Amino acid sequence: MMTFASFAVAVAIIYRQIIGVAPTSTPGITVFFENDGNWTAHGSRPSALFVNVPTDQPTAADVCAAYNETLLPCNSFAGFQNAFSYQKYLGSVSSEQLFWSSCSETSPVTSTGSLVDGSSETTFAYLCTNSAPLVDKVDMDFSVFPRVNASYNGTTYEGLRDHMTFRFAGIPFAEPPTGNRRFKNAVALNSTPYVNATKYSPACLQYGYFDGNAYGLNPWGNSENCLYLNIYTPFLPFDTSSGAPGKPVMVWYYGGGDTQGSAADSTFDGASLTSRADVVVVTVNYRLNIFGSLTLDDGVINGNQMLTDKIIGLRWVKQNIAGFGGNPENITIFGQSAGGGSVVNLISAATTFGENLFQNAIIQSAKSNVETAASIVDAALPYIDTLCPSITGVERLDCLQALPADTLLNVTNYAATWSPSVDGVNIIDFPPSQWALGPQYINSVNVLSGNVMEEWQSLATTTLAPNMTNFTEAVLYNLTNDGAISQDQAQLILDSGMWLVTNDTVTNGSVTYDSVYNASVHIGTEAALVCSGTVLYQIAAASRAFKSHWQYAHQRGYALSYYDFYDKCTFPVGEPDTPYYRCHSSDLYEVFGTYYLFDHPIRAPEDVYYTNAIQDIWGWFARTGSPIVDPAYLKARNYTSTETFFDGFHWPQFTASSQKLAAFQWPQPEVTLLLYQDHCDLLEKYQTYPGLTY
Repeated sequence: MMTFASFAVAVAIIYRQIIGVAPTSTPGITVFFENDGNWTAHGSRPSALFVNVPTDQPTAADVCAAYNETLLPCNSFAGFQNAFSYQKYLGSVSSEQLFWSSCSETSPVTSTGSLVDGSSETTFAYLCTNSAPLVDKVDMDFSVFPRVNASYNGTTYEGLRDHMTFRFAGIPFAEPPTGNRRFKNAVALNSTPYVNATKYSPACLQYGYFDGNAYGLNPWGNSENCLYLNIYTPFLPFDTSSGAPGKPVMVWYYGGGDTQGSAADSTFDGASLTSRADVVVVTVNYRLNIFGSLTLDDGVINGNQMLTDKIIGLRWVKQNIAGFGGNPENITIFGQSAGGGSVVNLISAATTFGENLFQNAIIQSAKSNVETAASIVDAALPYIDTLCPSITGVERLDCLQALPADTLLNVTNYAATWSPSVDGVNIIDFPPSQWALGPQYINSVNVLSGNVMEEWQSLATTTLAPNMTNFTEAVLYNLTNDGAISQDQAQLILDSGMWLVTNDTVTNGSVTYDSVYNASVHIGTEAALVCSGTVLYQIAAASRAFKSHWQYAHQRGYALSYYDFYDKCTFPVGEPDTPYYRCHSSDLYEVFGTYYLFDHPIRAPEDVYYTNAIQDIWGWFARTGSPIVDPAYLKARNYTSTETFFDGFHWPQFTASSQKLAAFQWPQPEVTLLLYQDHCDLLEKYQTYPGLTY
């Protein structure tokens, strides 16, 4: 195993070579791993370390040895032709460039591994072997992985090298929100000379899937001291002063209803997306439930603690990501469900206006989730008064800060409203109202947004039953009790005849479903997510709030293993024609490509091609602010399946006059009208969502 000290020796050797050199690209080390999307073969695909610093052969061999590796054999170069092609596309290497290999101490090789005699040059870039293991399970023993380091702004971060990427886990970015910092805004952490980033840190306090490790998802535990982030990067610079831009940066916010989730969730492991899209991925923890949202609207406990966590984390990324190979001037924020709501709120966050913290935003399966401060006070205050009776203001805060964390966490079992709220400072109004004012009142960026087709199937958990037969009961009771619709909307649905079950009479604008369950899933999807999101984006389009905006809908999904109620959110291996629901969260594996960490099979070849396309779109959007991938880029990387996906496809922007979206499916998407628009138009008559009035 490579130690921290040996890596420091390697860097010192390399740095001596680059002093006084004016490189055409940033000198550094890149993991060469050609991610073709076949996640069952990641471990058997070759991996190497490309050191783009010309040096003599003995020094190159010494550097590889300091990594506990050797110079790459010349007959192994053939396994990296797509990687070399991409480096040429980037301008990092030339077509005629030569490299050192282990095959000769005096003769370099071409990018195909052919020896070249008689070269007048004596210094060349080189490739080392990469024997680091593949991270292929949740509970990985990282003690056996080789170490790497990144130094920037006076701090050295010790991280890990694996088969596909470099990773830095558990980096603290804010003062611990404990003791007298509980229920207060996040505060940036003072830098230290050294940070151990070789293991993941605990998830924030919560109940559910990431409360301990009962589901096998969180072997790192839970703590109130949880403000950490993780970085995955394909490239580490040796010198950041060259002026060459770094990689696009993608900062991820997990979902979980603002009450559960973790940045260390292996679903969001960045290795696949990093290697496929050549981006730097950052996942950020933020406080949850009562710890992240409590407001008493008293000028002392003001709420939105979780939003300040995200802002402080984003500022840390902008200030430090260059040291990890990222471009601080090209940051994309993205998230799903409540994480998508996080993106909505960061676009709206008044305390960040003018900071240029991010340039692009991806909103997956989300809407505005902002509540009134009064609604949170009403839900929480009866329990707070029991814990700290007959006191207010600072005295009440002191009392709450002195309580055991578990006592406060227990309140979340009873008070269910833990969302961001309008506080007049961070969130000055509901996002729909704020976005309606136009680009000068928000962080105006490029936006990509969309949904999966049947979000409510998994969101409903088991409150809807597949064998239910009474449509009236499902609408009036099940869906209203879930909070998917109001009583007024329920009656409107029943009276309208626009949601029908088999054998009902079809009327103009109606849709017939084959079961009460199916109809109920679609009603929940439309009312709880799609329609509210659509109105939000229509408001933004009308005010031209965004620099650009594209909409999509996933027509394909792959369910999370622990979030597939009644086994209806996937199809069996080899049976792609089996009907299934594209459920809430069924796009996450497709974005992150992390099927292999949960031992999921390839159901059909199209799973690979579709995942490739989604990762390529997300990565290109992060690179350029447009989801329409450049054919030259795809050709350079030999991404032929995505070339097929885009062949002849025209994806228009979402505007006030052209409200269309891309319906994603393999082998090619199609442009369609907005989802469920007739139904949404009807539901909006009784829309009670904060900030949306009719």
